[in-house]
Amino acid sequence: MKKNLILFFLFFFIISLSFAQSNSLLWKISGNGLKQDSYLFGTIHMLCPEDFEIKQKNLTALAASQKVIFEVDLSKAENMSIIQKYTSPDPDFIKAYSEEEIRKMDSVLTAEQFSIKILDYVSPITAVSLFSMKSFNCPDPRQLKSFEAELLALAHTQGKTVGELETPEFQFSMLKDLITPKLFMESVFQLDKYPDLTAKMVNAYKSENLAELTKLIQDPTWMSKEQKEKLLNDRNKNWVTLIPALIKQESCFIAVGAGHLLGEQGLIPLLQSKGYTVTAVN
Repeated sequence: MKKNLILFFLFFFIISLSFAQSNSLLWKISGNGLKQDSYLFGTIHMLCPEDFEIKQKNLTALAASQKVIFEVDLSKAENMSIIQKYTSPDPDFIKAYSEEEIRKMDSVLTAEQFSIKILDYVSPITAVSLFSMKSFNCPDPRQLKSFEAELLALAHTQGKTVGELETPEFQFSMLKDLITPKLFMESVFQLDKYPDLTAKMVNAYKSENLAELTKLIQDPTWMSKEQKEKLLNDRNKNWVTLIPALIKQESCFIAVGAGHLLGEQGLIPLLQSKGYTVTAVN
């Protein structure tokens, strides 16, 4: 009986330790024949200035790396021109709605200091992005700080090379397919739920509670099963075929959205399944 009790507490300790180790947004990739360590960092993409911080452990890992890898390299001029193309309005998009649907959406958007006429000036992708930005409730939304932009500036200052896991053409083409008239309308009617979810996400991010953050990111309010497959799982499977060649050549600091790290098809378990040791940096 005493032996069984000891084994139970040992098992509980191991499980607790594993869960505690997931409370990090920075993970070290080692083993599997690597000559140098690389790092995987989960970003929340943007935060209000008062919430924004790049912790010292991330700065140390960045400084120790030879190359910085993003989902997309925003420093490439050709990438910016592609992004600009996808921010332009789509005149045919609104034709999918009835007059009654337009009226109802405009009523909701007006209450949120928007208007359905936003689709006359920007693409549906851009409009949904603006809805997300507003949900952060910053005193001045124009002052939102981008993790990718800040890390990119540091990489250039330190003379590091910069790489990307995919092209903006791929990203925006995927988003254009996902943000259908039906999904856009659903997003509008759920705008009142965004601030609470975003606040919870920010708190989970700041405390580095990756398990809770992953759960919130995948909340059905803003991520359907189809979106989860295309936005997270499919891309993770593709990225994990690219990462081994990158980290074999040189030490890399890989910064991607935090939602890509955990889960059955998360980058952490996928890299571990390939034989890498992936450990939290606390």
